[in-house]
Amino acid sequence: MNNFWTTVAHTAGRRIKSKAFVWSTLTMVLLIILLTNLPSIIDKFSGDEGDNPAVAVVDMTESVGGIAEMLASTAEGMFHYESYPDNQLDAALEAARKDEYDYVLALSGDIENLQAAFYGSGTDFTVSMDVNHDVQRVKEALVTNELGFNEEELAVIYSPISFNELPLSENGEVQTEETYFQAYWMVYALVFIIYMVVLTFGSMIATEVATEKSSRVMELIVSSINPVTQMFGKIIGIGLAGMINLLAIAGAAIIGSYISGEEFIKNIFSEMVDISLIVYALLLIILGYFVYGGVAAMLGALVSRAEEVNQAIQPLVFLAVIALFISVVGLNTPDTIFIQVLSYVPFFTPQLLFLRIGMGTVPTWEMIVIFAILIVSAILINLVAARIYKGGVLMYGKFSFKDGIKQAFALTKKEN
Repeated sequence: MNNFWTTVAHTAGRRIKSKAFVWSTLTMVLLIILLTNLPSIIDKFSGDEGDNPAVAVVDMTESVGGIAEMLASTAEGMFHYESYPDNQLDAALEAARKDEYDYVLALSGDIENLQAAFYGSGTDFTVSMDVNHDVQRVKEALVTNELGFNEEELAVIYSPISFNELPLSENGEVQTEETYFQAYWMVYALVFIIYMVVLTFGSMIATEVATEKSSRVMELIVSSINPVTQMFGKIIGIGLAGMINLLAIAGAAIIGSYISGEEFIKNIFSEMVDISLIVYALLLIILGYFVYGGVAAMLGALVSRAEEVNQAIQPLVFLAVIALFISVVGLNTPDTIFIQVLSYVPFFTPQLLFLRIGMGTVPTWEMIVIFAILIVSAILINLVAARIYKGGVLMYGKFSFKDGIKQAFALTKKEN
């Protein structure tokens, strides 16, 4: 047991102290802090004082009147509307080209067929949508005013209805538009995180083993530490290093949120994130890591040089990429038979089961069965990987998956 913890400490310590780990972690930390403060940084460098964009309103309507003035009198809104003098469109456009205005809004027609032309140089389509909304709101106010409605009647017209979504069954659930999009983006992000964790750290394990073999350090290690103990020590050690990396990124997000003053993290956990999904994600990340990590350690033991690692782990990479692709495609259709069946496959379970939990409804019995399959698979995969690893670390030569496994099994039996 002492050898196991020595291997864990050595593997984790060497990974954490390596320049690549330190610089990559620092880069990610700085990037996260930068992204959480990006809006304020852009405003500071652009010299924007936070004024609303100025819109010159050219009113060429027939027997309507008052639209430009009503837009200009809007106290709250995203834009600062100004009624352009003499309603000359060409002059207003020339003034906008000289940066006197940000946009030009030309109104024509009558109250029944009001037409608006919006001139601007930006590429943000939401700007025109917001302006269109403001014009529509002013038109509604003018029409209701002409019809002679009083304030009480207007309040009745514009008061929203009370609309509630309820489940058919007593213990059922319904998903609103708000909860759907909250779950959508959270599942999308965490599915990608699961993919990065199981693949990146799995590759680290294979590279770690192959590097020691190519430098002949493995021969010294094997003489003093049982290969199986060594394999599990490396898996746990690199997992701990990865956990420190993830904690550093989470800490950077909290620091960046604190610096920006936007309470970004607080809003996420109070409004967007379902804590139970975080728990499921952590469980699936850990189990998925052991599934992929065991195979990665086995493949790393079969190669003789670090340069062959990429070739050896290609099947593992393909499985992870396929799982990610299916998860992204299945975000809108999480309950299809295809995804339900594949969620039982251990190499696809971490992402697809999490997708089903986050975007749909998974019966408790089915969840228990899938988790049981994943746990048993992780144990069996690591037991088989340990047997191959024990013989594989003593092998040198050209990499061959099929022949390498046979030879590794033969060496393991001989050792026993």
